[in-house]
Amino acid sequence: MEFGWRVPSYAGPQTTAASARALVPYFAKVEEAGFSALWVIDHLLVAPNVYSVAWQDPMITLAVAAGATERIRLGTAILCAPFRHPTIIAKEVASLDSLSGGGRAILGIGTGHDDMEFASVGVPRRERGRRTDEALELIGLLLSSDEVSYRGDYYSVADGTTLHPRPASPVPIWIGGGSQVHVVDNVDTPDMAPAVLARIGRHDGWICRSSGTSPEIVADDIASVRGYLGARRDMSTFTMSHAQWMHIVDSADRREVIAEQLAAYRTVMDVKRSDEDLQNAYLFGTIDEMTARIRALAAAGIDHLIINPLTDDPAQIDLFASKIMANV
Repeated sequence: MEFGWRVPSYAGPQTTAASARALVPYFAKVEEAGFSALWVIDHLLVAPNVYSVAWQDPMITLAVAAGATERIRLGTAILCAPFRHPTIIAKEVASLDSLSGGGRAILGIGTGHDDMEFASVGVPRRERGRRTDEALELIGLLLSSDEVSYRGDYYSVADGTTLHPRPASPVPIWIGGGSQVHVVDNVDTPDMAPAVLARIGRHDGWICRSSGTSPEIVADDIASVRGYLGARRDMSTFTMSHAQWMHIVDSADRREVIAEQLAAYRTVMDVKRSDEDLQNAYLFGTIDEMTARIRALAAAGIDHLIINPLTDDPAQIDLFASKIMANV
């Protein structure tokens, strides 16, 4: 199993230019610790019922990270496709690939889920899947071809559209998603939609999410994707990944550990989510317990685990690298 680190690029009332700037040496530390990829999340706004914070813009954050690092892969986990025109996404990811030295970008794409974010950009939430599929098709054309012509239901470019720079080799596209997020006030049921499976199958990887799910739902989603893809493609060229949240407490006192972890989670997660819900969805417990759960994910077929810390304390990077990554 490879490990990626989704950086704590949180944006809230207490965020200052100085605190944001502290991420620059943090990016370099992630690379030095031996992670294979540095990831960012995408939320335009605070997303009630799930999170209590927003995040810095993902592509700008990765551009800064590219300047602070040399080798580590740079990925979005995930970029919400319906919030941006696909021509803009293609231009940004091509520029990131070029300015970072080539071959470092991974484009993680998803549909988004928060009603207020869709309303803020004037896009109906019900269109999210179809818009994402069109966007992926157009992005692929713009990153690979001269004189593109495209006319879809939502996006079009004029005949002869050519974008530069273009990557020397294809930018891997990993699809985010799975069962519907089952959180407070969400009426969606935790089912894997056929359209989501088909979207995953057309691309290079999959990011199985953790928010609002349980270990059982995650296991079911992994089995669904493996079953669907196994009959349709060579799995050796496909990356199965999973994004998880974690706060490490280096103590054997489980009561102390859980209390400190819940306090860290409450700095990011919405207050409507119960302590039980958080403990069911995310990595909790002692270092040994979290290591065991990560080993189970590897056994279930996850190739790349994306860890998201709850705080911006760089000590979490060292703790994970020495106490968990070295022992999985």
